[in-house]
Order: sequence, then C-alpha cells, then structure tokens
Amino acid sequence: MTLPRFLIVMVYSKLLLSKLDAYGKVEVRLEYRIVPDHEADPTIGKYPQSALASQALLGRVPGDIVDTVFNYEAVRLRVESIHEGD
Repeated sequence: MTLPRFLIVMVYSKLLLSKLDAYGKVEVRLEYRIVPDHEADPTIGKYPQSALASQALLGRVPGDIVDTVFNYEAVRLRVESIHEGD
C-alpha cells in the first residue's frame, strides 16, 4: 500500500511540529520545511534534508514522535500535520 504524499513526510513537505517537554506537554509549535541542502535557509524555516532533525522526520506520519537534535539541542518533536508546497 502506498500512502498519499501529504500523509508521509518527504522532501518539500511543510510540517507543523510540536516541541515537547519531558512530560509530553507542548512547549512550542513550529513550521519546518525539508528541502534539498542547496535550497536550505533556516531563517525562513527551510531546513536541509541532511540535517539530523530532517533525517529523523523523513518517512514519518502525523502523530509520530521523534527524538532528535534541532538547533544544537536534544529535542522531542511530534508531527502535527503535513502540507504540500508553499
């Protein structure tokens, strides 16, 4: 079975993520777009596909929780939603 593209995290997916605290409570929500490395610009929410957080998020679906590194900090992120394009 193949999942529709908007249900699985891929390169060019625009994500709404929740950063969770140690108790699973939402600390902050953020938009995160995975792009090819040469298109990356973290100042506008475009992160390289080679980044640790991007690698941890690829292939995930809404509701998944990943432990990774983001902005040099160990974090727990939950995928809230996935959108296509701009």
